[in-house]
Amino acid sequence: MKQTHTLSSEVVASRRAETMNAQTVRKSVPVRDIDIISESVISYQGHYVEMDPKAFTQLMRIIGMSKTFAKQFESLFNAEAKARFINTIKNAMANNLNEITIVLSPISKKVVGFSKTATHMISNERFLDITDGIIGDHGFNIANWSTNSDTGAVTINAIHPNTHVDIGIDNEIFTTGITMKNSPFGGIEISPYVNRLWCANGCTTSMAEDTFTLHNLEQESMETFFQNLNGLRKNGFVPTGFGDVVKKASETPASLAEMERAHRWIEKHVGDRADNWIPLQSQYDAYAGIGVQPNELSIEQKKRCKTDQSVWSVVNGITHVATHAADLMPEFGIKPSDETQLMVDAGQLLGKDFDMSNEMPSPFAKNVLKETTQIGAILN
Repeated sequence: MKQTHTLSSEVVASRRAETMNAQTVRKSVPVRDIDIISESVISYQGHYVEMDPKAFTQLMRIIGMSKTFAKQFESLFNAEAKARFINTIKNAMANNLNEITIVLSPISKKVVGFSKTATHMISNERFLDITDGIIGDHGFNIANWSTNSDTGAVTINAIHPNTHVDIGIDNEIFTTGITMKNSPFGGIEISPYVNRLWCANGCTTSMAEDTFTLHNLEQESMETFFQNLNGLRKNGFVPTGFGDVVKKASETPASLAEMERAHRWIEKHVGDRADNWIPLQSQYDAYAGIGVQPNELSIEQKKRCKTDQSVWSVVNGITHVATHAADLMPEFGIKPSDETQLMVDAGQLLGKDFDMSNEMPSPFAKNVLKETTQIGAILN
């Protein structure tokens, strides 16, 4: 059994500095002062500023226009006409929405988001004040700390050294803790974090009943936040029903769609080596061997295609890359923020309704359609 690795005080100090340097800049401006040039550029007071795709989506949502509609409009006219149309709608909104808050990354110098209000954000400095208290009060050790340089979002995974959870499955013992995240738009979010001791893989679970957020620093919100945290502590920071979920995942075949999704997540970090963790090509070969070409299947059909890998095996393929690839393959340059996202991706797969979980057992053999059993067909 491998030991869980935690960050040294020197690394923690370095991560803290990165987090503070990535603090987004917010500026509330009149809606009319912003002009949309394209999906990737806005103009403010004569200055052109690049815009993240997610920021454009947020802006569309604020002015009440879907991104899909905007694309359809451009297909009928052109990009310039689309920009003029969006600006017209935006200016019409100015009667009801005087100001809008621009969120700018000090590192990428891009607009990373928009918000209707300036108060729906908690600074990274205040976030660190809160997390320092949580870590100190509960005796956590920091296992992973990452900061997204584009958005300023920070994620800290912390484990409790004295928790060892045995869920009744061979070689499956875990330490538990919490994931603490602060985003310019979602506020502070707390989720359970589990670390699989067999290979020291980390996984952030976001099962709805165990995840809670803090959107502002008002007294009532803070009290509710810490009450929820105390509830997690009483449960040993173990996600609700975690043992049952792992057992089900280990007994449920992953679908071809689920394997493709996991393969894509890690392929962008490790390239062709992704099959070492998620053996997707062998699944393609097996289906081709029975005359089924996976590239001709729809996503819904792939969800019904059973593979020879369990969901739990796929989840651990993802978390193994997240936890070990930076050390095993430094040439790929996997960043802490990449590791964190993979842990979240793995948790989402583990927490979803598995594609194959709704299969019902059948009392009939595989080749049951014999001529002598077809009652209606033999009637004359």
